[in-house]
Amino acid sequence: MNLRASLLLPFALAASAIAQNDQDSFQTPALFVSENGTTFQRVWIVNSSKNTVRYRETEIATKIEESRISRFDTIYIYEPPDYAKALDLYQARNYSEARELFSKVKETYRPVATIENNPSTLAAYHEMECLRKLGDLEALAAALREFDKAPLTREYQIRQIELYLMWEAVRTQNWEQVKKIVEERAKSRLPGDQLAQLAHCHALALEATGSQQEAIAAYQRAIVADAAGSEEISREAVLKVLAILTAKPEVKRAILYWDKPEQNTASPGYSQLLEAAALANLYLINLGGGQPLPEPFKDLPNYRPKPEQDAALQAAPPETD
Repeated sequence: MNLRASLLLPFALAASAIAQNDQDSFQTPALFVSENGTTFQRVWIVNSSKNTVRYRETEIATKIEESRISRFDTIYIYEPPDYAKALDLYQARNYSEARELFSKVKETYRPVATIENNPSTLAAYHEMECLRKLGDLEALAAALREFDKAPLTREYQIRQIELYLMWEAVRTQNWEQVKKIVEERAKSRLPGDQLAQLAHCHALALEATGSQQEAIAAYQRAIVADAAGSEEISREAVLKVLAILTAKPEVKRAILYWDKPEQNTASPGYSQLLEAAALANLYLINLGGGQPLPEPFKDLPNYRPKPEQDAALQAAPPETD
């Protein structure tokens, strides 16, 4: 049951939670929901175990009650202000600061880490997402080893935890394992950002095992799968394709002979150079996040065909270099 939208109290009320690292003084406001969502009890949770929850019935009560978690349809813990702030930083793509704040929430709310979708587990999940987006696969692997996914109930998040196994295979350069995971996950219906991860990791594996043309196609799928939401993947994929294309001898020849009598506008190298130029422009316009092109690629946007060359290119199939 998703009660966040309907039950979230104003920010000032949520801020009244007492959540300290000293577990003896920890308490956080929550709702017990029962009888098919018709009965609500506001409480202050002190801690929980796998099967039970301990709580105060008022914020200042001295007596601590205990109930079995199974008594309730849902235990809804009010969203902590620091968690809301971390989500804002995350959505603003400020992953470094968001990670620090998620880590703080994770530790603060450990006393309730056995409750479904609790702030500690959700913060730990988003901390790992920050690490993935920052490209810190070593830290992601360490965080994953300590992570307990049992409190998660949202299908998207559970599937993302499973996709971390693919990123771990990338980290260890187990390319056959990456390909196996991609093949298995490709059978599922996935949202755009997870499709982008799948395509990108597949491209890395293909490139590492010498299938460059297939790698280019996979990188291109990664770029278009979720360009707006997975900007870190789209950005890296563009640079990977540029690196592959500009390393090709035929593209190097096309650069060498550009605007010279030896230029062959019907050659594969010429076509691939124009492809690289288009991707470089896309990087500058959108995918690069305002960053300049790396030095090896900074001149690529300058390779634009003259109008008559463009018309001829469209009219004739490329030759073989």
